[in-house]
Amino acid sequence: MGERKGSGSAQWLRTLRRNLAEIPADHWRFSGVEFLYWFAWAASGYLTVFLQSRGMSASEVGLIGALNSAVGIVAAPFWGMVSDRLRSVRKVLLLVIALSGLTWSLTPLTADVPVFGLSLGLIVIPFGSFFRVPTGSLVDSWVVQNANRQRLNYGSIRLWGSIGYAVMNMSLSAMMPWLGVENTFYIFGVSVLPLLGLCYWIKDDAVKLKTLSLRQMQVGRLFREYYFVFYLLFSVMLNMPVNTIFTFLPYLMEETQVSTDLFGVIMGYKALLEIPVLLLMARLRRRYSLPKLMLAAAGLYVVECLCYSFINGLWPLLAVQTLHGLAGGMFIGCSSNYVYSLAPDHLKATAQTLAGSVSSLADIIGNLLGGYLLDAMGVRSFYTVCGGLILGAALFFLASFALGARLSGRPSPLHAKGPAA
Repeated sequence: MGERKGSGSAQWLRTLRRNLAEIPADHWRFSGVEFLYWFAWAASGYLTVFLQSRGMSASEVGLIGALNSAVGIVAAPFWGMVSDRLRSVRKVLLLVIALSGLTWSLTPLTADVPVFGLSLGLIVIPFGSFFRVPTGSLVDSWVVQNANRQRLNYGSIRLWGSIGYAVMNMSLSAMMPWLGVENTFYIFGVSVLPLLGLCYWIKDDAVKLKTLSLRQMQVGRLFREYYFVFYLLFSVMLNMPVNTIFTFLPYLMEETQVSTDLFGVIMGYKALLEIPVLLLMARLRRRYSLPKLMLAAAGLYVVECLCYSFINGLWPLLAVQTLHGLAGGMFIGCSSNYVYSLAPDHLKATAQTLAGSVSSLADIIGNLLGGYLLDAMGVRSFYTVCGGLILGAALFFLASFALGARLSGRPSPLHAKGPAA
């Protein structure tokens, strides 16, 4: 019995080694990019807590968030077009990540420095957003392009980002009582260094391609793709309320009698719930189209928002955040691939960053209106309104496919099951 058991264990280990050896090296390289990027990015999620600790109201925090998003509207397509013109997302990504780490680290140092009656930190924050906001879209573009070209499983790569995000958030939450929220800004600056090293080390195939002129790029082609335009409109309508769910979470935590010291725990838990969905994404894409999966994610967001009217305490809040994690994982696994499928080959980075820019527009509207609505009606009623807006966005997206088919004369992607990459 002992020999058979030992023999079985040895066979299992050999099978495991063989399966791991068959995974392409680029799968692990880009998994590392996702892990390190989201590991660092999690440390930048404490801006609301930092501003709240300095006595700012929800409307003031919303105004700063809107300024960041306004900068992002310009920055995202700008850096995307630079990437497509150079035929290299990697080169631009190295630059913006480095400048993001530098400017974000300066925020607490400049918070108490007065300039024309304002805090210099409130100037540094939106300035740094010119580099920081587009990074997510650029990482998505780089990884998704390589996953599709090399037929890598994007879901199994992207899940490492959720793991990194969860690890950093859980760690920060454990250290927060003695760490101090202002130190999260310095942690972000240090955390981007290994990410820069890995991105620099990964070979860039794009160096072999000729740089395009703006005329050759024909950016206007994106706006003649009806399904892409409808997706951008849907993204604004959806992200306007969804992004505010994150922005104003510390206020919801206070309302539900949960300490904001546990902010990282909740963010980490939400990220962990994205992982099983991303693991299943290949199977889900073989059975359902990307638009159907995004509609399902929107439905989970609606239920989440409605549930906030009835909860108190940490455990009910975590239970509802389960819905947010599952919806987030589904949307992460679908949205970038959907944009990639709609964009011409030479405009894929521009399309990804344009989608990110649209999300910034949604941030502006959501943060400006959300802050004032929350102050006026209370946090629970605010989240109920968010649920109604998400439902409206989902209905618009569903209706857009019939209109897109009529305008373009091409089959609707609503029922098109995609590859599992």
